[in-house]
This record gives sequence, structure tokens and C-alpha cells, in this order.
Amino acid sequence: MDYFIILMVVVLVVCIIIFPNQSVKAAYEGLKVWFAVVLPALLPFFIGSELLVGLGVVKFIGTLLEPIMRPLFNVPGEGSFAFAMSVTSGYPVGVKITTKLRSEGLLSKIEAQRLVSFCSTSGPLFLIGAVSIGMFQSSEVGLLLAICHYTAAIVVGLFFSFYKRSSSEDTSAFLLSKHKNLIKKAFVQLNIARKKNPPFGILLGNAVRESINTMLMVGGFIVLFSVIINIFDIVGLIDVVANCLYFLFQALPIDFSIIKGLITGLFEITIGCKMIADTLHAALIHRIAAAGFIIGWSGFSIHAQSISILSTTDINLCLYIFSKLLHGIFSYLLVYLVYPIFTVLYAFTTPTFYHHEELSLYEKIINNLTLSIEIFLMLFVGVLLISLLTGFFIMTINNFKGKKRNK
Repeated sequence: MDYFIILMVVVLVVCIIIFPNQSVKAAYEGLKVWFAVVLPALLPFFIGSELLVGLGVVKFIGTLLEPIMRPLFNVPGEGSFAFAMSVTSGYPVGVKITTKLRSEGLLSKIEAQRLVSFCSTSGPLFLIGAVSIGMFQSSEVGLLLAICHYTAAIVVGLFFSFYKRSSSEDTSAFLLSKHKNLIKKAFVQLNIARKKNPPFGILLGNAVRESINTMLMVGGFIVLFSVIINIFDIVGLIDVVANCLYFLFQALPIDFSIIKGLITGLFEITIGCKMIADTLHAALIHRIAAAGFIIGWSGFSIHAQSISILSTTDINLCLYIFSKLLHGIFSYLLVYLVYPIFTVLYAFTTPTFYHHEELSLYEKIINNLTLSIEIFLMLFVGVLLISLLTGFFIMTINNFKGKKRNK
């Protein structure tokens, strides 16, 4: 395996030397996407999540949501924060938070494996903004993709809840009997977690440093895979593989361009989705399903980012890749199940075309940063309210049961 990796690196370097202009252009495009879109969109989530974990707020929320997360996904309540952040912000925030929770000892190895299986999702900005409106020219397609994508993630989470489940793990009846005073217990856990961590000034410095380091790593992988995909396209490797698969599956109603887009999407999600969306002569349902698979799978570019983060823990990387394959397959199948409903509700055949004013690089960065901060704050307040309402609900049921027993 080591020799194969060495060979691939040597071939990549040789191709960069042979095609310097194309490689530099691809690297520039990848760097521009990272600087204008990814950096301002993800940095507030990285810094905010690091602070919330360090301040003990995630432990507070986790204690309140334990009665929901444990029966459904067999993970602690802190997993709700990772899932909410992943769904709202996108790759690889959920993986980063899961790694942080594992390093803090809030998750066991098995629980971290279960959690990361469904907390690596695309964000709604990419699904609806980039893919739906930007590529398919229809907001309804984004709604369909979002429903299938997030439902598939939940299905994967339910599937992995049985991973190494022991008979001692009690997940029945929402664990009501174990939470007599959930609100009080949550505040106790908040105080304990806060006393364990350093002062806020040190915590803030660590959060910024860790987040910047992670963002630089993400940017490096985006640039690297932009170059790799460009070289694959120049040497015709993607066309060769696509022709082979098309020959093997020619009995199936799959267009050659869709197969080529799927192969590209195995490596890079954005380019693959764009190629599939542009295959206008193929049936819309096949194009949406293929895009759903790519977004669920997320591509080796995202996998490389996630694996570099997960490598600092004891989480099984092969199982993580397997969970992403399941996510892609479930998303693909769900599109075919849900699409007939959407054809009744929406007119997919006459999509609305959107025209955007071309913004400067500075305007794109400011808009993405502002939107990201607003979403993070709204998400935090929403999760906090849900956790408090859950705590009060559980306490009310317990009090009602207690009064019933006394009678």
C-alpha cells in the first residue's frame, strides 16, 4: 500500500510538471473558493463550537437532550449539538465537533463512531444555494435534495445505533426514570465542566488557533483536489473509467454524462454535481438522484479533510467511509421514493431561473461571514430552547408519574 501511495504521488508531481499552467489555474480556482466561500462560512462555526464545548454549554445541552439522543442513536445528548451544527454549517464541522467531544472524554470510542456516522452532512447553503439554484436552476430541487439528504443521515444514524450495542445499554422509554430533575442536573454538569477548563481568555485563544489550523488544512485539501481533478480530466482518466462503467451497465437507463459526473463526484462534490446538472438531455429524476448520491457520499476531497481531523482520535476511518457510502446510497434511493410526491406538488418541468449580480471578492467574503455568524447564533439559541423545553417536558412527565404512584 505504501508503494502504491508513493507511485501516485510521483505521478501527480510529474503531471504537475508536464501541465504547469493548467495546474496553477486549478490551484488558483480552489484557493479562491476556499478564501471567498469556505473560510468565512465555516470559521465562525469552528470558533463558536470550540468555545461552547470549553465553557461547558455543550455538556449542559447534552444533559437535557440525553433522553432523546440515547434512545434514537444510542449516543449521549452532546451528540445533538454535533448533528445540529453539521446540518446547519456542512462539512466538516460535525466531524470536528465529534473529534472535540471524543478528545474531551464526553464520548466513548464506540459512541464517537456512532455519532460521526451521521454528523458529516452538507449544509443547506450548498444544497439549496449552490446545487439547486446555481446548478439545477430550481429551488424545489434543493428542497427535495435536502429532505432526502438529511433523512438519509438520520437513517444511517439509526443503523449505526446498533453498532457494538451491549445488553447493558438501556435505551428504553426515553430513560425517564433516570432523570428526576433534569434541569438541576444540567446546571450541575455545566458548573463541573466549567471548572475543569481554563479561563475564558486562554479558551478563546485556543479556540481561534485550533480553528485557523483546521481551516488551513481544509484549504490545502481543496486546492490539492482541484489540481488532481483537473489532471484526471486532462489525461482522460475520467473518460476511460466512465466508458468502462457505461459498457458494464449499458442495460440500465443511465446516461454516459451522468456516469462521468458520478465518477468525478467520487473525488470532488461540486464539480461532479455541476456535470450532472448540466446533462440536460437526461431525465431530471436520474440527475437529482445522482446528485443526491454525490452529496451523501461527499467525495474524497471531503473525506481527506475529515480523515485528517479524525486521525487524532481512535475512531475507525474505514467505518466512517462505509457510513458515507451508506449515506449516498440511501440519499439516492430516497430521491426515487420522494420524487413522485414532488412532481404533484411542484412543476419541475418549468423551473424558475435565477439571475444574480456578480459580487466582488470582498462582498462575497463579508456576505458569507455575516450569514454564517447569523446562522450560528440562531442555531445556538434554537438548540438551547429545544433542550430546555425537553428538560421541562421530561420533568413534567416524571412528576406526573410520581403523583400517580403516590395515589
